[in-house]
Amino acid sequence: MDTPMPISTLRQLSFETADDLVEKGASYIDLRAIDSYLEVHIPGSLGLVYEFGPGMAGRARDCIPLSLPLILLAAPNANLNNAAASLRGKGFTVLGALEDGVNSWINIHGAPSSTEVVEGHDPPDAMVLDISDPGRILEDADMSIPVELLWSRAAELRDKGVVALAAGFGVRAGLAVGILERAGVSELVFWKTKAAPQRRKLEPYG
Repeated sequence: MDTPMPISTLRQLSFETADDLVEKGASYIDLRAIDSYLEVHIPGSLGLVYEFGPGMAGRARDCIPLSLPLILLAAPNANLNNAAASLRGKGFTVLGALEDGVNSWINIHGAPSSTEVVEGHDPPDAMVLDISDPGRILEDADMSIPVELLWSRAAELRDKGVVALAAGFGVRAGLAVGILERAGVSELVFWKTKAAPQRRKLEPYG
C-alpha cells in the first residue's frame, strides 16, 4: 500500500505500483553517481546524477520530454524531496519515489543491465557515438548526436551492433544509456574519452 512521505507531496510507492506505472510509460530516475549506475541499473532507467542545485533538473529538461512521468529511485546522499521539487519546477510530473528500487527490480525480473566502461585514448571496437556538446569534434566518432537530441534520434542506433558512447567524464552517459536502452539499443559500451592523454602531434624531423 502506498504511503505519503513526510513533509512532502512526494509519495513512497510500492514496487508493484511503480513497476506498473513504468509499464504504462513512466520512467525510473536513478540518482546515484554515474559509476554506480553504469555498474548496475534497471534497464531503461535514466541516470540523472543528483545534485542539490539546478544542474540536475536542467539536464533533465534539456534531454528528456516534459511529458515523461518520473519515478525517483532512492540513492545515498540524495534528497528526494529536493529532487522532486527541482524536477517539478522545470515542468516534470514526479509520480513518487521508490526505496531499494534496483534490488526490488532484480528480485522480480532477474538480471539487471550493466554497461562496460572502456578507458584509454584508442576507441573500442564498436560504432562510436559522440554525445558531447555541439562544436566539439571527436575524430574517432562514427556518428555525432548531442545528448540533448538523442531522445528523438535514438532509433537511428538500432541494428548498429555494439554502440560505444563517447562522453568525456560521463555525466551525460547515464542519460544516454537509459535513452538508448528505452529505444531498444541494448549493446552499449561507455568510452571515457578523457581517461587518457591526447595523442601527441609529432613535429616533422629535419
